[in-house]
Amino acid sequence: MDSVNEKNIPKNNDTEMSGPPPRKKKKSRIEEHEYPLNITAMMDMMTIILVYLLKSYSSDPANITPQADLAMPFSTTRLKPEAAVPLAISKNSILVNDKEVCKIINGKVDPNCKEGKKEEQYMIQNLFSALDSERQKQEEIAAYNSAQQFKGLVLIMGDKDIPFRVVSEVLYTAGQAQFGNFKFVVLKNPE
Repeated sequence: MDSVNEKNIPKNNDTEMSGPPPRKKKKSRIEEHEYPLNITAMMDMMTIILVYLLKSYSSDPANITPQADLAMPFSTTRLKPEAAVPLAISKNSILVNDKEVCKIINGKVDPNCKEGKKEEQYMIQNLFSALDSERQKQEEIAAYNSAQQFKGLVLIMGDKDIPFRVVSEVLYTAGQAQFGNFKFVVLKNPE
């Protein structure tokens, strides 16, 4: 009889269920995939960004900021300024890209800025160095971007009371630095 009772009694508790059977997880129809990193697409994206930055790297002619001691002459021209290296000649200094490169003392270029530190020299050495550095930057950009070719163009903002000798020294020095094209920036005449 003991053998009959043993058949009716479960041997372990696994067969006993106290509630509904556990549900099996349904497989979702959307399978998760792990995609490998696509280097080609990333290189294309980086190339596009690089080209955009190279094309947009230049001084914006609309953002020319005259100095406090710079009274520019008026004109009736309708031409818009081109993108070029901005060079300002104020009553007190010469600036390239808003950075002072040389002082002007009593209407004359500081002799310490000139070649050989002689007042009669036309070559302004500090200005030449700054413009030569700008030329090298522009030629490097032109090597990678055919739309930004080096034209040797400089935008000159000059105070209306600057002596011609100072202007001619600046033009001579710019020409020596291979900036042979000059455009003078003037204010639009208020009509």
